[in-house]
Amino acid sequence: MDLIDHTSATIRRWCGRIFALETVRETFRLAAPIETLSLSRWPVVSVASVIEAGNPLAAGDFETEDDTAFVYRLTGSDSRRDWPAGKIVIEYQAGYILPGKPGRTLPEDVERATIMLVKAGWFGRSRDPLVRSEDVSGVLSTTFWMGGFGEGASLPPDVEGLLSPHRQPSIG
Repeated sequence: MDLIDHTSATIRRWCGRIFALETVRETFRLAAPIETLSLSRWPVVSVASVIEAGNPLAAGDFETEDDTAFVYRLTGSDSRRDWPAGKIVIEYQAGYILPGKPGRTLPEDVERATIMLVKAGWFGRSRDPLVRSEDVSGVLSTTFWMGGFGEGASLPPDVEGLLSPHRQPSIG
């Protein structure tokens, strides 16, 4: 795996989500009516189909909040109502067009964070890029930029700051 792929995988894991544009099919099995369905991927680019209890819904029967990936059921008068209990299947496209492809839509801060980590990896090939200082006086003492491996190490703070708005919220 090359450095860019490795860094991209690290960012996907830290953010808990996939950024690339994909077609996704999600099935909800509701035991009781609920107000909102929450899709697992965002931003929602388009919804191909919504099937409720085996019946396809028309585009005017639901609406999505693209940035939050919430899907609401609508009445004939265009007001919101609960999704009924039962099986609901939604097929949709979500994510970003990645750099290097026409019409790229990946947020610049995600791309910048990736570049920063790739750069640190490249320059740190022969040394630990997280070492902040070393003192040889008493034989050797090393201070890390952040916790070392096994000590809660994560991403550098500036990279975390860029990626935090794009992190999948964890529930529970």
